[in-house]
This record gives sequence, C-alpha cells and structure tokens, in this order.
Amino acid sequence: MFDDIETSLEDFLAEPTKQVKREQFPCQACGGTGKYAGVRIHQDRSDCFTCKGRGFFYTSYDDRKKARIQRLERKAQKAFENACNGERQIKGAIGDAGYQWLVAATWSSFYQDLLGKARKYGSLSEKQLACVVSGWAKQQVRDAERNAARDANAPVIDLTKINGLFDTAKGNGLKKPRLVCGSLRLSLAPLNGANAGCTYVKDQGEYAGKITAEGKFFAVRTARAEIAGELQEIAKDPLNAFKVHGQVTGSCSCCGRELTNKDSIALGIGPICADKWGLV
Repeated sequence: MFDDIETSLEDFLAEPTKQVKREQFPCQACGGTGKYAGVRIHQDRSDCFTCKGRGFFYTSYDDRKKARIQRLERKAQKAFENACNGERQIKGAIGDAGYQWLVAATWSSFYQDLLGKARKYGSLSEKQLACVVSGWAKQQVRDAERNAARDANAPVIDLTKINGLFDTAKGNGLKKPRLVCGSLRLSLAPLNGANAGCTYVKDQGEYAGKITAEGKFFAVRTARAEIAGELQEIAKDPLNAFKVHGQVTGSCSCCGRELTNKDSIALGIGPICADKWGLV
C-alpha cells in the first residue's frame, strides 16, 4: 500500500507545471513590429524607440499613460516643494526684501545661479547661503549711500500755498483733489499708504516723482530735468499758474473740463471748482 502512495506522489511531482502566459499589448508606435518606421541616421539598428524592439508591452497604453502622468505629477510636486523650501531658506536668512533683491538681480549670473540652485534642490549649502547674505549686506550699504546722496541733492519745493489749496478742497468735500498746470498734475498720496503725506507728480500722464512732506522732490530716473523748476514756479504763485494753464489749454486746472466763460478762462478754473478750492 505504501508503495502505491509513493508511486502516486512521484507521478504528481513529475507533472509539468503550467505557466500562465502574460497578456501582451502591441506597441502603438510600431504597430507591434518592433521596428522604427522613420529614418535613423548613422545608426545600424532599426529597433522601435518606444518598445525597444519587443513590439509589445505587458501593460496597456492607457495604464502606461496614467503611470506617466502620475510620474510627471510627482515630479512637478517635488519641484514645487523644492522651490518653496529654497525660497523659505533664503527669506529666513535675508528677509523678504532681500529675497526680492535677489530675484531682481538679473544683472548677476552668479546670484541668479544661486537662486536657481535653491529652487531646484530645495536649499543652498552654508557657503552658498553665506554668499547671498554677504551680497545683500553690500547692496544695503550701496542703497544707503545712494539714498543719502539723493536726499542731499533733492530740490526743495515750498508747498505751503499748494497745501493750503488742497486742505480747502478736502474740507469742501473733494475726496481726490488734483491740480493741473501745463503738463504737470499734482495729487495727494493716500493717507494709509507707504507715501502718506507726499504729493504725487505726473508729467504728461506718467508718474514723474513725489514731493515729501518736507518739500523734497524725488524724481524718477526718466523724468525731465526741467520738472523741478516748473514745480517751484507753480508753488510760488499757484493762481498765476492756473491762469496760464486756462488761457493756453482752455481747460480747468482742477477738474480738466473745458472752460467756456471768459472769466473762468482768465482765472484758469471754472466757477464750481473755484468755490470748492476757496478761490472766490
């Protein structure tokens, strides 16, 4: 009986194991041929680039596409995290103002390379970060020296008379009073802004600079050199500047509307504006 059992066991073990054939999906690039259909220069092989010459895949095209999208998403997420971590490291070392300086330092390939490395790898080495800190410190010194020289050389405009007109206009209900003389337009900076107390100056509709509460005029780099002198003339005698503007342009120096009355043209201001600005 035991011999029969041993014989049966040997027969069972001797049976060949059946292998399940995996499903194959033809390569869409080569149509399952495994051969590249285009022209390959300086290459003897003609294998399909996509399937490496096999002609098939063990996963479907949709599954491979889904996996490829997931890989790209993971890669994009990793790149985003690295960029955030790199920017966070730089801001922690030199602050937001320093980071903005580094971003704007397009004149330096060295600093732009450091910024790119921080965003790509998520951080800078100690030496690399020290270079950024040193560069920002030097820039602050240069800015301080330039601002000191700019402040010392800024022309002074006596806004006593103009400020009196603005105060009267605001007291009479004008929320955003403005004055126009020739190509120049004066308006008040918002009280809750960074330039509170300043008077903005525009030339031909373009921002030309600001006059501080202390009367110093800081012009933008592209402003005309004559603007400071024109502002000083307006500040000396605003009423005369209004008259000249009205006679030359035929429009009100306060609201910009066309003047049709001879007296208004002579004054340079319409009757309603004259009342609000305290000129009658």
